[in-house]
Amino acid sequence: MNYDVIVIGGGLAGLTGAIRCAEAGLKTVVVSAGESALAFASGAIDVFGIEQDNSFVEYPFAAIRQLPSIHPYQKVGAASLHQGLTFFTEQMAAAGIQLSNFGQQNHGRLTALGAIRPAWLSQEGAGSLPLLAPAEGIRRVAIINIAGFRDFQSALMAAGMKQHPGFSEVEFILADIKTATLNINTRNAYELRSLELARTLKRDLFSQPNGINILSSALQKAAGNADLVVIPSVLAVEGGNDLIRQLETLTGLRLCEVATLPPSLPGMRMASALKQRFRQLGGMFLEGDQVLCGCFAENRLCSVKTRLNPDMPISASHFILATGSFFSQGLASNRHHLSEPVFGLDVDPPDSRDQWSDHRFMDGKPHNFSHFGIHTSEQLNPYRNGQKIHNLYCAGAVLNGFNPVQEASSGGVAISTGWFAANRIIATIPQAEETC
Repeated sequence: MNYDVIVIGGGLAGLTGAIRCAEAGLKTVVVSAGESALAFASGAIDVFGIEQDNSFVEYPFAAIRQLPSIHPYQKVGAASLHQGLTFFTEQMAAAGIQLSNFGQQNHGRLTALGAIRPAWLSQEGAGSLPLLAPAEGIRRVAIINIAGFRDFQSALMAAGMKQHPGFSEVEFILADIKTATLNINTRNAYELRSLELARTLKRDLFSQPNGINILSSALQKAAGNADLVVIPSVLAVEGGNDLIRQLETLTGLRLCEVATLPPSLPGMRMASALKQRFRQLGGMFLEGDQVLCGCFAENRLCSVKTRLNPDMPISASHFILATGSFFSQGLASNRHHLSEPVFGLDVDPPDSRDQWSDHRFMDGKPHNFSHFGIHTSEQLNPYRNGQKIHNLYCAGAVLNGFNPVQEASSGGVAISTGWFAANRIIATIPQAEETC
């Protein structure tokens, strides 16, 4: 099997690069070992939201100019970041999901623990808030759960929101909607996770002609005269944002859908839309397979072998590696060594194991290993035994030089580096017909 581009990893970075390549007419395949980190994500896109002193960044594009040269944003440049985000927004809209922002400013999104996190793009149902004044115009907040659903705790969320100065004087209304009210037929609601609950609601409630009216009436009764109504994201995977809009129209309430403990329906919604868009453009998705190794010649990657087809190598002119960091096993470590497990690419940990982490486990600062990753050129080409691999590009959390959680930049880095890698390939592939 021969392709123009093989993308290894089916997360945000890999799918962004794959969609860009497929849109340009390149024969593209994505090899994905399973669910990506999107299933654990909020469904929002952050660009750069938190400074080293933990203060919020209001204007991210101004702040990233001060980042060190090793940071992925400095390698791809501001233009690629802007273009990548615009491209991503357009592709999500083509797949049926509208993303919104606050112009040049970050906005705030609520977490299930009641914290405010900065974001650049959010799905319509997320109920975006002003980042620095999230409680502006809000006097009463209703937090409404479905009785028995354990992965969302209304009291815990209210306690977390009250820690924010803006919400300290806000009145909180906590309420549950009984499963009997929604005609849910389940043996034990306490056993349901968000995905199972969404499927149950689709089967038992929304299949009825008046199902959405039943839910809207229950929400109105529970919320009273609240200015903001927070609900867990359990209503639907596909079409969830449309459902929130319908409920807002029917109830007259301002709704905010919050991602629960994994699986996260907004994140799954985004992953599903990206895969759908990639396939619409003619891409092939090999899900449940895993790249084990590659064949190299003259500083080029020629082909890869996968777990399900070890005797049938897949070849391509260009490759994108977007396997994520430690969580997704894109990076591996033991007590003495850090490695990239697929191709043995060069990574950049300090020589001393003592420098991997701080002496205190919990001191409020990120550990050094959270910045580790694959060492690449300015064009995101990795090195193998000190030699640059010219037709392989790295994208997303597998890169070195940034901390996606601490600086709230994971989405922007994934999209911009995936976009950048794809455009490098598109620019060179007409002249890259050589094979190994």
